[in-house]
Amino acid sequence: MQNNINNILSIDVEDWFHILDSPAVPKIDTWGDLPLRAEASMDKILTMLAESGTKATFFWLGWQAERMPQLVKRCQEQGHEIASHGYGHILAYQAGHRAFAEDIRRAKAILEDITGQAIRGFRAPGFGITDKAAWAFDVIKSAGYEYDSSVFPSSRGHGGIADSPLGSYYIKTDSGMLPEVPMSMVDIMGRRLSLFGGGYLRLAPQRLIRWGIRQLHRRNEPLIVYVHPREVDPQHPRLPLSLARRFKSYINLKSTMPKLQWLCKNYSFCTMHELIEDFVRAFYSETVNNIPVVDMTTGKAANKKVAMPKPLRPEIIEYNPDKKVKKEVKLEDH
Repeated sequence: MQNNINNILSIDVEDWFHILDSPAVPKIDTWGDLPLRAEASMDKILTMLAESGTKATFFWLGWQAERMPQLVKRCQEQGHEIASHGYGHILAYQAGHRAFAEDIRRAKAILEDITGQAIRGFRAPGFGITDKAAWAFDVIKSAGYEYDSSVFPSSRGHGGIADSPLGSYYIKTDSGMLPEVPMSMVDIMGRRLSLFGGGYLRLAPQRLIRWGIRQLHRRNEPLIVYVHPREVDPQHPRLPLSLARRFKSYINLKSTMPKLQWLCKNYSFCTMHELIEDFVRAFYSETVNNIPVVDMTTGKAANKKVAMPKPLRPEIIEYNPDKKVKKEVKLEDH
């Protein structure tokens, strides 16, 4: 089942109580009083990755990393990429410009202090960037991140940019060009559908997931998988959520680990930064005449495929030609 397309396995490292958009979610000043279960779940994930020889990208919540610095280092020492999930698990469009900027800068500083390395990637909690909060991409770029993976290219209860391009593209911000790696989507009867992360992955049967991956690879797009540590911990405590949110957050938890094991056995994965390096390399290729660009400088999404003139060609990632690189359903569970 292997092919020459490298895919991405990403883990948003947060704990069992990091759910969004519910009055039942504890406030940040009470988090320290709650039992933390992410470490045991991360041990399961890291063991599975080591056994399969798979490299992943871990988007760490800064608050979580502060309390588990040795676990951050363990991920790093095993060859995985450390990226940022912000500090306090906030939605950009709710927090506003200033609070969001402070949050993601704080997380970056914490993770860089722990790892001793630059933190290149960012993913917003809940994919909480919408076309009405397009300013967030400029904030991400100006905070020093080299790529983003916050776009859910379909309608969603929180977050989502329904007219986003599918597959990697560039976002033009006031601070420069920002590579974007959106979540994977397939088209079913004219509707974009996710099968590859969170509750979508847990609900989808393996046969449908395999079909979806084939559709992505036919478009020459990598598979982007995202999960959370709580999803491999079926016994974790439950918040008193509404019936609908309980279904979305807790359905089919026992299926997560077997599906991850199957994916790692049958498909090739690399880190997201490696994928971005490959994307930039392809951009500099003589055979590439244009790339997808979304202009966010006007404050709203304007999906447009254009040729990028040389002065705008991004220098954000060091290009090393010698480095080998491995080649509308709403179901929120944040």
